[in-house]
Amino acid sequence: MSLGIDPPAPLGRRVSFHASEISLKEALDRLAAAAGVRLTYSAETLPLDQRVCVSLDSASIKDVLAALLEDAAQPVAAGPDHIVLAPRVAPTSRPPITLDRIVVTGSAAGAAQKPLSVALSVVDGRQLAEGAVGTLSQALNGAVPGLWMWSQSPTSFLAQYGSVRGASSFGLSYPKVYVDGIEVANPLLITRVNPEAIDRIEAISGPQGAALYGADAISGVTNIVLRHESPDDGGQRARLRTGVRVAGSRYSSNPTLGQEHGLSLRVGSNTRSAGLDADLGTSGAFIPDAGARQINASASARAVGARTIVTGTLRFVSGEAGTPASPLLPALPREVADNAISPTQSIEQHTVGLNLKVLPTDWWTQSLVLGVDGYGLNGVPDERTPIPSVADAALIAARGGANRGMARWSSVLRVGRGTRAAGDLTLLAEHSLLYQWSAPASSGTKQTVAAAAPPGTWRNNSGFGGQVNAALFGQVFLTGGLRFERATNVLGLSQLPMLGAAWILGAGPVTLKLRGAYGKGIRWPQTTVRETLREWNHEVNTDSLAPEQQSGVEGGMDLVVARALTLHVTRFDQLARGLIQRVGVPYDTVLANGEVKRLIAYRLQNVGEITNRGWELQGVARQGPLAIAGTLSLVDSRVRKVAATYTGDLKAGDRMLDVPARTLALSATWSAARWSATVGASRAQDWVYYDRLTLAALYTAGNRNLTGPALRRYWLTYPGVTRLRAAVTSDLLYGFSLSLAGENLLDQQTGEPDNVTVLPGRTIVLALRRVF
Repeated sequence: MSLGIDPPAPLGRRVSFHASEISLKEALDRLAAAAGVRLTYSAETLPLDQRVCVSLDSASIKDVLAALLEDAAQPVAAGPDHIVLAPRVAPTSRPPITLDRIVVTGSAAGAAQKPLSVALSVVDGRQLAEGAVGTLSQALNGAVPGLWMWSQSPTSFLAQYGSVRGASSFGLSYPKVYVDGIEVANPLLITRVNPEAIDRIEAISGPQGAALYGADAISGVTNIVLRHESPDDGGQRARLRTGVRVAGSRYSSNPTLGQEHGLSLRVGSNTRSAGLDADLGTSGAFIPDAGARQINASASARAVGARTIVTGTLRFVSGEAGTPASPLLPALPREVADNAISPTQSIEQHTVGLNLKVLPTDWWTQSLVLGVDGYGLNGVPDERTPIPSVADAALIAARGGANRGMARWSSVLRVGRGTRAAGDLTLLAEHSLLYQWSAPASSGTKQTVAAAAPPGTWRNNSGFGGQVNAALFGQVFLTGGLRFERATNVLGLSQLPMLGAAWILGAGPVTLKLRGAYGKGIRWPQTTVRETLREWNHEVNTDSLAPEQQSGVEGGMDLVVARALTLHVTRFDQLARGLIQRVGVPYDTVLANGEVKRLIAYRLQNVGEITNRGWELQGVARQGPLAIAGTLSLVDSRVRKVAATYTGDLKAGDRMLDVPARTLALSATWSAARWSATVGASRAQDWVYYDRLTLAALYTAGNRNLTGPALRRYWLTYPGVTRLRAAVTSDLLYGFSLSLAGENLLDQQTGEPDNVTVLPGRTIVLALRRVF
């Protein structure tokens, strides 16, 4: 506190500063803009995502910084307009575990995690970098309970979710995915990540987020937040990375080689900054003709004023890979082997977006998000049917693309801050416009060769609603929200309600939070995912299908002890209606040589009702340089009843296919002054799915009695596979660092999610980095 004598310039400069319910990073950036100074600090030593509330008039910058930083750093004048925040703690210390951090998911304009009535998981980008994470499945499986992604092959461009709190569709469960608040046109195409470009990943499981995020958030929301840092707030000006990847395989005579190269650039200051992240990766043929390459690039720019923040985002992804047959499959007839799929597949993705945040006062926040996300793909095989696509020439590889433009506006009005009763009112409106096109790939049937691609289709989706949050004595938090949703070819408005409550007990070193919430979500039958993988020989009018819906409750507790230990426990009980399955139907077709042959087409049908029930546990403990984290999910996903028109293989009481009953992960990380090491294991256990190896053999032998109830005899119970990873990073001299990572250390190439898929074996990645 000031004693009447102003400190040396610029610390003595007077400024009025008011900030409520924002992160420390945003407060520091806005203070720098309001005072016209440059702030320099280390992001490793400050809890930049922690919630702060400050209201000071005509105070010195030193007093404002003291109120914001408390004892985390000491401001030191380094020039006429330059202030350095010298750390009071060791640079290797991690930010403490707290419920007061600011998150952007679960609220319209960003808010503290403490009052949220839903379970929210946050994956720090630094954890991804320490673990040398390269795929989204590696990032989420060990950190987000209730969500499980099957391990990704380098030749697979479509993600496969085994569970998002059970099943929200048949073989096509997935959360709604955002990149910097911009909705991704096809969430299954987000498979690989560049840890150098990610600040954090926030995830909500269950339908409770649909009241804010609308249609397609039936099973949850995942928001990938990119880095928007400058050299002043801990970002290096430049970082170069180069590495080599060596993968073993029982299906290759020699180990396969791959390369990894990356570049990161940061320029600017707290108030004006820009960044670029790019990486190129290649992988060798761990099975014949299975080589792949992918380019990822993202760019960002950020401008901060005293009461405005503007952020721009650009993203581009390009990939190409072979589409080899699994070496486990039987030999195929020549006409099938030659015509089933294209020898190569390719994808392109792009995102461009703008985020504008305006704070006219410290109690009113206006936000606007504008963005376009799109993709194009060619020759991507369909691996979501009982019979592998390479064995069935009727399963035509996906070819097409889409562009989705979206605009979302929100306004948050806060009242009663600092009193016994407080609250806020959120109003929001959103509109998206989707243009999608697709075309049949080449095939051996006359029908398909003659088929002409229909013109692209336009679809729009609109939503509007509001949410009210109330806080009593800073301990009891109540939430209620309602969103109205409307889409093309849908009559009337769909209502997506949400109710929740949280109760905070304790203070000081021990904090206990009890929470509970109800929500309802919806997914229209017409989605980019289904349209991408649709049948061209037997087109189905999705307008005749009912939407998929899921509603339910969750309840749980969050325990924080001494800011170094946290435990999250959640129980969920959800009911899903109208889930859509691709059901096999035999049909006759004429081959190019005039032969009539019976094949199997897949038509979409609403199944009935599904129950998803289970438990989620997550714990993190930190002691000095050691951090131990673990997750456990127990899921019972079952068919409650089937529709009268359903002709597939499921019956009431059956377990949902491809949903593991148990998923678990455990990791340990040691962070020292100049090196860090991490080791982690993850495992999915006990799921029921098709014996695809036997089905492929029967199909190629001419058996076509592989539809409807006959498929039940080819169900298998899969016991599970354990994935073990480890990584070590060490700082060398002159800004160089060396990392060594091992993936799939137990050398498990088969076993998930079926008995046909083959993954790379034990893989070693050696990378050299240089920081400027």
